Amino acid sequence: MNELPPITIDPKTFLRRHCSLPALPQALIEIQQAIQSDQVSVAGIAAVIQKDPAMAAQVLKVVNSSYYSLPREIIDVKLAVAYLGISEIYRIVLSMAVVNTLVADRVTGFQKIWFHSLFTALCARHLAKEFEPLLPSSELWVAALLHDVGKLVYLKFFPDHFHAAITLCEEKGILFREAEKALDLPASATLGALLCDHWQLPEPIRNACERHTLFDLPNLMGQSEKDTFLRVIALANILAVLSTDTLVDEKVGQLSRVVSKILRLNESNFMLLMANVAELKLEAEAVGQP
Repeated sequence: MNELPPITIDPKTFLRRHCSLPALPQALIEIQQAIQSDQVSVAGIAAVIQKDPAMAAQVLKVVNSSYYSLPREIIDVKLAVAYLGISEIYRIVLSMAVVNTLVADRVTGFQKIWFHSLFTALCARHLAKEFEPLLPSSELWVAALLHDVGKLVYLKFFPDHFHAAITLCEEKGILFREAEKALDLPASATLGALLCDHWQLPEPIRNACERHTLFDLPNLMGQSEKDTFLRVIALANILAVLSTDTLVDEKVGQLSRVVSKILRLNESNFMLLMANVAELKLEAEAVGQP
């Protein structure tokens, strides 16, 4: 493997110096402004979305996905906004805007990140329903969906580093964070948090980007809603990894024990959980790319 050039992070200058980040879509900015004003309306939000045909198509695709399981297909953006509410539509637009802005072209590696992100969001929804039903489900969904945007920063601006880490994961059967450490790379979680700061994304999303790995869990065992929120996302991330990544047996055992201990599952209940996760994997595969 060729030696990778080092990546040095100064939180104040890193994104400006190393990454030519485009602005978030105008549609998202206008929706944010409308929500913060007294002029927000279903018709107004729908009109903003419809000015961006690609965004409108993506919103309708998500609205009609199995996640919402609506009784009939929605083909009108205004009806979608009325049906789901302005806040929920905003979260959909936000998640799509972040992904689209970072990855305008579906480069090699994007599908893997997107699938894992969607799979993690589905797992987080399931865990919340079963173990933490009081968590805000919509906020949890979008935070879980965007938890790995730091990897998209790697993919867009440092593709050689990203692919080197992926290759090491596959060769050694280790976690992505372990590969980053082995290659002396900044944590993708750090890049994700910096991106959230740059774009002023909501705090729950920033927190999820920064703290969602196995190694964060020991510091997420408190009883506050924030800790519980992030713990569910971290566990969902682990479940998705267990179901898709090629890990050495020792790592599989470690992750399985962590999940079982935190959720207080015996062996049979853990196997039942993994069977449910396998069904969620099929659901994620059915959704496809954004």
